[in-house]
Amino acid sequence: MEALKIIAVIVVAYFLGNFNGAITISKCKHRDIRTLGSGNPGTMNMFRNFGKFWGVMTLILDAAKGVLACLFGWFLLGGEYRLGVDRIGMYIAALSVIIGHVFPVCFKFKGGKGIAASIGVLLVINPIVTLIAFVVGALFLIVAKMGAVTSFIIISAPIVYDAYRLSASGGHLAELFLLFSLFSLTMFAHRSNIRKLFTGKESPVVLFKKKKKSEPPTSA
Repeated sequence: MEALKIIAVIVVAYFLGNFNGAITISKCKHRDIRTLGSGNPGTMNMFRNFGKFWGVMTLILDAAKGVLACLFGWFLLGGEYRLGVDRIGMYIAALSVIIGHVFPVCFKFKGGKGIAASIGVLLVINPIVTLIAFVVGALFLIVAKMGAVTSFIIISAPIVYDAYRLSASGGHLAELFLLFSLFSLTMFAHRSNIRKLFTGKESPVVLFKKKKKSEPPTSA
């Protein structure tokens, strides 16, 4: 019975991950984000090509599926109609939903890079640290305009903190392994961005563009 529950968590979370906010929104606007900018169907590319509002909407949609997947896994494996002390189901769902986002069968295994979905996952795993990391990352993005580094800041802090918490409390090795796999997968998905960072080719993300000053009218 437990094995069937684990399989159910993996399958449901994976197919939740197949839903892609960027592709859905851009299709509704009669365009395809995969043909614009970097071609990545993710939040940063939506910011660059559709503006702040649709970028935020993409972030919310993709984060929501991470939250739903984790809560489902935690609920199903947590006990009889409850969220259990043992959170292994949450970690299984977390990794599965990110795999579904990065390698979606519905989109020929070509998906996004998993940051927005990871934020949703981490909001369930450790909401306070994730929110702090998100605020710090958002401020860094506004100042430095470096999308990839922002992503690393937002996901690294809560993952490192939770890994430390699990280690200090004698948590299951399986949970630590799933958490490490989640981090490794997001880093692998960002391999092209890491190369661009080192070569100085990473495109800036400008959230607040300065308005051009209107020139005074010339006298006749």
